Order: sequence, then structure tokens, then C-alpha cells
Amino acid sequence: MILDSLVNKMEQIRNAEISEAISTAAQIIGAIEEFTVEMWLDYYDVFDLAVEKWSKPHKRTLLHDYIEAVYLEGQNYTLDKHFPGPVIKELKNILNAYNVDYSSVVETEHIEIYEDGCGNDEAEEYAGALQTFFIDNVLNRFIDDIFTVLYSDKNFLFEFNKQCADIIATLKKDDYPELLKEDGVFKRISNKPVWLQNGVRLRDKERCSVCGDNLGRILTNSTKVNYDHIIPLQKNGNNDPTNWQLTCETCNKSKGDRNAEFKNVFSAFWEMDE
Repeated sequence: MILDSLVNKMEQIRNAEISEAISTAAQIIGAIEEFTVEMWLDYYDVFDLAVEKWSKPHKRTLLHDYIEAVYLEGQNYTLDKHFPGPVIKELKNILNAYNVDYSSVVETEHIEIYEDGCGNDEAEEYAGALQTFFIDNVLNRFIDDIFTVLYSDKNFLFEFNKQCADIIATLKKDDYPELLKEDGVFKRISNKPVWLQNGVRLRDKERCSVCGDNLGRILTNSTKVNYDHIIPLQKNGNNDPTNWQLTCETCNKSKGDRNAEFKNVFSAFWEMDE
């Protein structure tokens, strides 16, 4: 079966700590309205990075970078306000969930954490050391697991890429002649990486993201698979993996280059009717 072969081709199947990832993913969804993509690019001075990732697919997507920035910004804010307690608790939960031994980060008997989450100097030092250990040993995997959760939510992906589109609309071809077809419009990539195709097909479950038709050649004759931009390039979309979806040929042609259409396609595991 095609879907089975796609699963086997994925680079790795791992035991993701889904509860921790879902919890943080919910925070990212809530944050994007207040800490927008534009604010992030300005605050962290990563505009050039965004342009590079908008121009062609990278496995480490722009959303990965945004997730990491938002996550660490919230954590650092808590530490800067001298509340080590919540950070220590959060990091221990994550490290324990991933079965990572952090005993090398010594927790002395002199550490004191008060009811409001504040702590003494030893507690703050321990929180900082624990965070450094977490960043060095677990952060990348944790961010990727959060990404995996968010990548399944087309509504969030649309909002993320719509915010990107508002910025892309201001780009001038004279400034990026090798990347832009015209002002605000990135060039279409000529070859889609196999890893991108596999990831999109696996996420969309071999179904058209517009009409829901099955494209797995088992239940339908609609075998022509199209890899489509959720927000078209002509409407200031981009080539980051977060802006791709699966469509059938009919929907791809009717959607055209100027319409943004998508659905969060899923199949129920069983019918609830008696």
C-alpha cells in the first residue's frame, strides 16, 4: 500500500513525548496573534533567514525557528523576572518525559523555591544550568515534536503563512532578482525534494486538501497527485514546507494561482452510529 510505503520511507519513527509537545504547541497557537511573524523577524533580526527559507524548502522550516524563538523567549522572560520555580518544574517534566538523565546538573540542598515561584540565588543558578543542559541535549528534538503537532493543523499553517505573505508582499524584485519572479512573488521551485513530497502525503493522508478525494489509487481513479501551495505564490505565498498541501488535478486547476483553499482533512477511526 502506498501509505505504508511512505511511512517506511520516513527518516525516523520515534516515541515523541506528545503530551509535552501538544501543551507547548497550544501556547504557540495562542502566541502568534500577539507575537506576530513580523515582530519576531524584527526583534531577532532574522529577516534574511526568512527570505532564504521562503525561497526554497528546508527541513528545518521557518516555523521551527519561530517555535524555538517563542518558546525560549517565554522561558527567559520568566527567569529574568526571578521566577526559577516554574522553569525548573517545566524543564524537569520535559527531561523526565524524554528519559534524559540530567543528574550532572547538580541540585544542592541549599536551593529554595517559594510558593510564588521565586527562589534564592542557588535556585536561579540551578534553573539557568538546567536550561543550558536542556538546550544542549533536548531542545532540537522537542522543537521538532512541537512542529509535528502544528504541521497537522492547516488553520494554524494558513495563519502563519498569511502573516508571512503580508511581509513578502513588500519585497522588491530589484532587491532579490534571483529569488523573485516579480515584486512580492517568489519563483516556483523546479524540483520538490522527495522528503517534502513524502511528508506532505503522509500528513494529508493521501487525500486532496480541497475536495477530500482519496488519491491513494485504492478507492478512486483520481490518481494524479499535485503538490500545491496553500497560499499561492502569486498571492505572496512561499516555498517553505509549511505552505504545501496535496490536491487532486481537478482541484488544483480550479483553484488556480490566486485562490487560497484548504481543509483539515481527516477520517474518523470508527462510526459512532449504533
